[in-house]
Amino acid sequence: MKKTVLLSMVSVAIIASLFFSSCHRKAFATGPELGKSDTTFICFTKSLKDRLVADNVDITRIQFYIDQKLTLRRVMGSEKGQVSSGIILFNNGQYVNELVIPAWTPGVCERVNGDEMKISFDAPGKTFEFGALYNNNNFIIMGTNWHNGLVDIAYDGQVYQVQCECNNAAEARLYVRNNQTFKKDNNARVVAGRRIN
Repeated sequence: MKKTVLLSMVSVAIIASLFFSSCHRKAFATGPELGKSDTTFICFTKSLKDRLVADNVDITRIQFYIDQKLTLRRVMGSEKGQVSSGIILFNNGQYVNELVIPAWTPGVCERVNGDEMKISFDAPGKTFEFGALYNNNNFIIMGTNWHNGLVDIAYDGQVYQVQCECNNAAEARLYVRNNQTFKKDNNARVVAGRRIN
Protein backbone atom coordinates (compact mmCIF):
# COMPACT_ATOMS: atom_id res chain seq x y z
CA MET A 1 0.00 0.00 0.00
CA LYS A 2 2.78 2.45 0.96
CA LYS A 3 4.64 1.54 -2.24
CA THR A 4 1.55 2.31 -4.35
CA VAL A 5 1.00 5.72 -2.67
CA LEU A 6 4.70 6.59 -2.98
CA LEU A 7 4.73 5.52 -6.65
CA SER A 8 1.62 7.63 -7.34
CA MET A 9 3.14 10.69 -5.68
CA VAL A 10 6.35 10.32 -7.68
CA SER A 11 4.32 9.90 -10.89
CA VAL A 12 2.29 13.03 -10.15
CA ALA A 13 5.48 14.99 -9.39
CA ILE A 14 7.10 13.90 -12.66
CA ILE A 15 3.99 14.70 -14.71
CA ALA A 16 3.65 18.12 -13.02
CA SER A 17 7.29 19.00 -13.61
CA LEU A 18 7.02 18.00 -17.27
CA PHE A 19 3.84 20.05 -17.65
CA PHE A 20 5.24 23.18 -16.03
CA SER A 21 8.59 23.00 -17.83
CA SER A 22 6.84 22.67 -21.19
CA CYS A 23 4.74 25.79 -20.51
CA HIS A 24 7.77 27.94 -19.67
CA ARG A 25 8.57 30.69 -22.20
CA LYS A 26 11.91 32.43 -22.51
CA ALA A 27 12.00 36.07 -21.46
CA PHE A 28 13.68 37.18 -24.72
CA ALA A 29 11.38 37.55 -27.70
CA THR A 30 10.62 34.03 -28.75
CA GLY A 31 8.01 33.75 -31.41
CA PRO A 32 5.26 31.22 -31.77
CA GLU A 33 6.38 27.61 -31.84
CA LEU A 34 6.27 25.93 -35.21
CA GLY A 35 2.83 24.55 -35.95
CA LYS A 36 1.19 26.12 -32.90
CA SER A 37 -1.17 29.04 -32.79
CA ASP A 38 0.11 31.98 -30.75
CA THR A 39 -1.79 35.23 -30.40
CA THR A 40 1.12 37.03 -28.73
CA PHE A 41 2.53 38.03 -32.13
CA ILE A 42 0.61 39.23 -35.18
CA CYS A 43 1.86 39.79 -38.69
CA PHE A 44 2.43 43.47 -39.47
CA THR A 45 0.46 44.03 -42.66
CA LYS A 46 -0.34 47.02 -44.85
CA SER A 47 -3.91 47.09 -43.53
CA LEU A 48 -2.63 47.14 -39.92
CA LYS A 49 -0.17 49.92 -40.80
CA ASP A 50 -2.91 51.94 -42.52
CA ARG A 51 -5.19 51.56 -39.48
CA LEU A 52 -2.39 52.67 -37.11
CA VAL A 53 -1.52 55.66 -39.32
CA ALA A 54 -5.23 56.64 -39.41
CA ASP A 55 -5.16 56.55 -35.59
CA ASN A 56 -2.06 58.82 -35.58
CA VAL A 57 0.25 56.09 -34.22
CA ASP A 58 3.93 56.80 -34.84
CA ILE A 59 5.20 53.68 -36.68
CA THR A 60 8.77 54.42 -35.56
CA ARG A 61 7.67 53.78 -31.94
CA ILE A 62 6.57 50.18 -32.63
CA GLN A 63 8.74 47.17 -31.72
CA PHE A 64 9.07 44.87 -34.74
CA TYR A 65 10.31 41.27 -34.98
CA ILE A 66 11.46 39.22 -37.98
CA ASP A 67 9.91 35.74 -38.05
CA GLN A 68 12.70 33.91 -39.92
CA LYS A 69 16.44 33.53 -39.53
CA LEU A 70 18.16 35.66 -42.18
CA THR A 71 21.76 35.25 -43.29
CA LEU A 72 23.46 38.12 -45.13
CA ARG A 73 26.52 37.11 -47.16
CA ARG A 74 28.97 39.18 -49.13
CA VAL A 75 31.94 37.83 -51.06
CA MET A 76 34.83 40.18 -50.44
CA GLY A 77 37.51 41.22 -52.88
CA SER A 78 40.45 43.49 -52.17
CA GLU A 79 38.60 45.16 -49.27
CA LYS A 80 38.81 41.98 -47.17
CA GLY A 81 40.48 43.75 -44.25
CA GLN A 82 37.73 46.37 -43.90
CA VAL A 83 34.83 44.37 -42.46
CA SER A 84 32.70 46.42 -40.10
CA SER A 85 30.04 43.89 -39.03
CA GLY A 86 29.47 40.17 -39.02
CA ILE A 87 32.13 37.49 -39.24
CA ILE A 88 34.60 36.55 -41.97
CA LEU A 89 34.53 33.02 -43.36
CA PHE A 90 36.99 31.46 -45.76
CA ASN A 91 34.80 29.64 -48.30
CA ASN A 92 36.12 27.92 -51.47
CA GLY A 93 39.17 30.18 -51.60
CA GLN A 94 37.18 33.39 -51.04
CA TYR A 95 36.65 35.59 -48.03
CA VAL A 96 32.97 35.85 -47.15
CA ASN A 97 31.50 38.37 -44.72
CA GLU A 98 28.46 36.80 -43.06
CA LEU A 99 25.92 38.41 -40.75
CA VAL A 100 23.17 36.32 -39.12
CA ILE A 101 19.90 37.76 -37.84
CA PRO A 102 18.16 35.06 -35.76
CA ALA A 103 14.40 34.53 -35.98
CA TRP A 104 12.40 36.80 -33.64
CA THR A 105 15.18 39.38 -33.41
CA PRO A 106 13.68 42.73 -32.36
CA GLY A 107 13.97 45.67 -34.72
CA VAL A 108 12.86 49.28 -35.03
CA CYS A 109 11.49 51.28 -37.91
CA GLU A 110 13.80 54.18 -38.68
CA ARG A 111 11.82 55.64 -41.56
CA VAL A 112 8.47 55.27 -43.32
CA ASN A 113 7.91 56.35 -46.91
CA GLY A 114 4.43 55.40 -48.08
CA ASP A 115 4.26 51.61 -48.11
CA GLU A 116 8.02 51.23 -47.62
CA MET A 117 9.75 51.04 -44.25
CA LYS A 118 13.41 50.93 -43.24
CA ILE A 119 13.79 48.46 -40.35
CA SER A 120 16.98 48.17 -38.30
CA PHE A 121 17.89 45.00 -36.39
CA ASP A 122 21.43 46.22 -35.74
CA ALA A 123 22.93 49.66 -35.18
CA PRO A 124 21.20 52.87 -36.28
CA GLY A 125 21.49 53.42 -40.03
CA LYS A 126 21.97 49.73 -40.80
CA THR A 127 18.54 48.97 -42.21
CA PHE A 128 16.56 46.56 -44.35
CA GLU A 129 13.93 47.95 -46.65
CA PHE A 130 10.53 46.28 -46.42
CA GLY A 131 7.62 47.11 -48.69
CA ALA A 132 3.99 46.19 -49.27
CA LEU A 133 3.86 46.93 -52.97
CA TYR A 134 1.79 45.81 -55.95
CA ASN A 135 -1.40 45.07 -53.99
CA ASN A 136 0.55 42.92 -51.52
CA ASN A 137 -0.74 43.16 -47.94
CA ASN A 138 2.44 41.73 -46.41
CA PHE A 139 5.66 43.67 -45.97
CA ILE A 140 8.52 41.77 -47.64
CA ILE A 141 12.22 42.46 -48.02
CA MET A 142 12.87 44.77 -50.95
CA GLY A 143 15.90 44.13 -53.08
CA THR A 144 17.20 43.24 -56.53
CA ASN A 145 18.36 40.13 -58.36
CA TRP A 146 15.78 37.73 -56.96
CA HIS A 147 16.93 34.20 -57.77
CA ASN A 148 16.07 30.86 -56.12
CA GLY A 149 14.73 32.57 -52.99
CA LEU A 150 17.80 34.79 -52.57
CA VAL A 151 17.83 38.57 -52.94
CA ASP A 152 20.50 41.26 -53.04
CA ILE A 153 20.06 44.20 -50.69
CA ALA A 154 22.02 47.31 -49.80
CA TYR A 155 23.10 47.03 -46.15
CA ASP A 156 25.71 49.07 -44.30
CA GLY A 157 26.93 50.63 -47.56
CA GLN A 158 27.57 47.25 -49.22
CA VAL A 159 25.56 44.77 -51.31
CA TYR A 160 24.70 41.57 -49.45
CA GLN A 161 22.83 38.49 -50.59
CA VAL A 162 20.04 37.54 -48.17
CA GLN A 163 19.17 33.92 -47.55
CA CYS A 164 16.21 32.89 -45.41
CA GLU A 165 15.99 29.70 -43.35
CA CYS A 166 12.64 29.10 -45.08
CA ASN A 167 14.48 28.98 -48.46
CA ASN A 168 12.75 32.09 -49.81
CA ALA A 169 13.58 35.58 -48.55
CA ALA A 170 10.15 36.77 -49.75
CA GLU A 171 8.57 34.60 -47.03
CA ALA A 172 10.22 36.50 -44.14
CA ARG A 173 7.60 38.63 -42.39
CA LEU A 174 7.55 41.46 -39.89
CA TYR A 175 5.62 40.79 -36.69
CA VAL A 176 4.55 42.91 -33.72
CA ARG A 177 3.36 41.90 -30.28
CA ASN A 178 -0.40 41.77 -30.09
CA ASN A 179 -0.54 43.27 -26.59
CA GLN A 180 1.80 46.15 -27.47
CA THR A 181 0.32 49.51 -26.60
CA PHE A 182 0.82 52.10 -29.28
CA LYS A 183 1.44 55.72 -28.38
CA LYS A 184 -0.87 57.99 -30.31
CA ASP A 185 -0.53 61.65 -31.14
CA ASN A 186 -3.74 62.77 -29.53
CA ASN A 187 -5.21 66.24 -29.97
CA ALA A 188 -8.27 65.50 -27.86
CA ARG A 189 -9.89 68.02 -25.55
CA VAL A 190 -12.46 67.59 -22.83
CA VAL A 191 -15.72 69.46 -23.33
CA ALA A 192 -17.16 71.03 -20.18
CA GLY A 193 -20.75 70.73 -21.38
CA ARG A 194 -23.59 73.28 -21.47
CA ARG A 195 -26.37 74.02 -19.04
CA ILE A 196 -29.66 75.76 -19.55
CA ASN A 197 -29.70 79.34 -18.20
